[in-house]
Amino acid sequence: MNIIDSKSDLGFKKVFAERPHLLMSLLNNLLPLSNPIVSLEYLSPELTPDQDDGKNTIVDVRCTDTQSRHFIVEMQVSKQAGFVKRVITNMTKVYSRQLSKVDPYILAKPVYSLNLLDHALSNNENKWFHHYTLTERELHEDYIDELNLIVIELPKWRKLNTFDLQKPKDRWLMYLSDPNMFSKFLTEKELSRFNEISEAIEVLETKNFTPEQIRGYELYIDNMRSYVTNMSEARREGIEQGIEQGMEKGMKEGIMEGRNQIMDNTFAILDELKEKKLSIEQIAEKYNVNVEYVQQLKKYSS
Repeated sequence: MNIIDSKSDLGFKKVFAERPHLLMSLLNNLLPLSNPIVSLEYLSPELTPDQDDGKNTIVDVRCTDTQSRHFIVEMQVSKQAGFVKRVITNMTKVYSRQLSKVDPYILAKPVYSLNLLDHALSNNENKWFHHYTLTERELHEDYIDELNLIVIELPKWRKLNTFDLQKPKDRWLMYLSDPNMFSKFLTEKELSRFNEISEAIEVLETKNFTPEQIRGYELYIDNMRSYVTNMSEARREGIEQGIEQGMEKGMKEGIMEGRNQIMDNTFAILDELKEKKLSIEQIAEKYNVNVEYVQQLKKYSS
């Protein structure tokens, strides 16, 4: 099928900001909830400031459920300065605005912020799921779960996790990573058994979007390719700088400076392309990326 990227702003909101049953499934399967969501209501994604000169923010999706819990969901493709601080700001805005002047504080309900990243956030190569709450520094089991910050690093999940089609959590993470991968494991008839994923993929078909939306999406793709090009150049310059200094430390820092700004696995793919031992299709399958993405990187591998 001719579908758009599930991580793009257009695709992500088309699925999760317009179809509450799909959003509910995503949240129930990815969040550490003591009680599942049985129904939800969309709220405005715009979080206006309390002061006239305050900072206005817009999230991808915001909703509440029948237990009055609040949920913020965001997809972040590229690295962003101050990302964690922005997330905390949005969470505290939502939490503090639940109560009127006369409401007792005990009525405040938990806020969950689910952040899906297509890049690495932490330096821990073996951990892709992060759940942050307010904790006592010495006794980590003593925590306050009113504010829940959940971060999922999709590239690390692809690298570390054993994909199991029978697990709804894995199906959603595979969908968010690359919905085209389902065609490698399942026939169209087999995919239809998973109603929610099947529907979420169908929603991404280009026929469901206006020509204006498709043009905007194509611009997004062009910008991402430019980003890859610029970061590849930054890496090359960093390596050259380290070599010129004649210091191992300088070269490592140069490599890391570029590596920390580009999507996970890109440099490994570039190395594979230089070695020329595997075909483009084999590299794409090895790193769970689109063939088109590898073809684009091939231009910068020499």
